[in-house]
Amino acid sequence: MDDGTTLVVLGEIIVVLLTLIGVGIAACVLQMVRVRGLLEEVRVDNQERQQAGLLREIVGGTAQAPVDMFKLFKHIQRSREVEWEKPPLEIELIRGRADIMESMKALCEKYYLDAFTISTDDGLVVASSGGDAASDAAKYSYVFSEGRLPDDPTVMLFGIQHKGSSLVGILHTEHNIPETWVQDMEHDAVEVLQQWL
Repeated sequence: MDDGTTLVVLGEIIVVLLTLIGVGIAACVLQMVRVRGLLEEVRVDNQERQQAGLLREIVGGTAQAPVDMFKLFKHIQRSREVEWEKPPLEIELIRGRADIMESMKALCEKYYLDAFTISTDDGLVVASSGGDAASDAAKYSYVFSEGRLPDDPTVMLFGIQHKGSSLVGILHTEHNIPETWVQDMEHDAVEVLQQWL
């Protein structure tokens, strides 16, 4: 074998070795990616188990049983109800108020509301404490007329009768307003409307 042939053979051996090394490195990288994916799955699974454990502590139940979402919802609802057992504030809604907006703001203060809008059943603002009243009136009067619940959990809707017209009360509040307050709010809203309109 002459020197030229030896060099060619050595070159081919080096190419084969480099190819094998490259394949080995690629396999190692692929294995590392797989291991990382498995570790991420284990981490997510552990987080889900911890969250499920916390939910079980809240609603009760055994570790093997799935979390009863109805019980969880009732627990959250109860915790919100407990938060707002205090009565409405004693606030004058008409006397000392310059206009209907001030009366509506006083209504919000009395019932711990963030905003209160009264709209016609076709979406026009009748009275408001402020905020995005026109948008609320347009959106929620339609939702109310369809008999659906609002998609926003901080919004509560109820009907108001005034001078033969059906109106919609649109409340914004972070608090759980007791159902027993709705009649009082309707009465107060009608009183405000009768004074100013």
